[in-house]
Amino acid sequence: MGYSFEKTHNRILESAKKSFIQYGFSGASIRQICKDAGVTNGAFYSHFESKEDLFAKLVDPVIGGMNELYTEEYTQISKPRSAKEFEKVIEQGFASDKTMIHYIYEHEDVFRLLLTASKDTVYEKLPEKIAECETEGTIEFLNQCIMFIGKPENISDVLINRISTFVVNTAFESFLEGNSEEETIRQTQLATEFCVTGLKKVIGI
Repeated sequence: MGYSFEKTHNRILESAKKSFIQYGFSGASIRQICKDAGVTNGAFYSHFESKEDLFAKLVDPVIGGMNELYTEEYTQISKPRSAKEFEKVIEQGFASDKTMIHYIYEHEDVFRLLLTASKDTVYEKLPEKIAECETEGTIEFLNQCIMFIGKPENISDVLINRISTFVVNTAFESFLEGNSEEETIRQTQLATEFCVTGLKKVIGI
């Protein structure tokens, strides 16, 4: 059987995924990854530039898909024309995104890699980065709807970031605990309902 670039490439990726999960990014070695994949170190460098490049090839496609889902979600939010519409958008906007949680479970191995083995990479602290993105989008939306808010002085980046962090961490912690997709959705929805109730009271809506 002749040499297959694609099969060799995929063998290295699968070997790397297992090694990164077991040892973390820093602890995993190219030598061991190659040994487990049944290829030489020289063959490795015909597929990947470095261990960093290898890790990126594993996670970048999934992160790209997640970013597309977030972009699609934010573009679907329309500016409310009344206080009632604004309250409804707030509740929907903070609601658990079943699509996003489903996406996490669809790519379970990569998200486990990102959450447990990405220390010392540019992908470290993924939940914090997602919460920051959520915070920016929410603050921008609230500022656009300031006329419907009774206590705008209570809005702050710190407050919204804490809310976003709580909800994001609830989803990822449930995932890492080995809960089912349905249970993770349930827990995240409860966290969201708790935060929305408090937010509405604090900012006067």
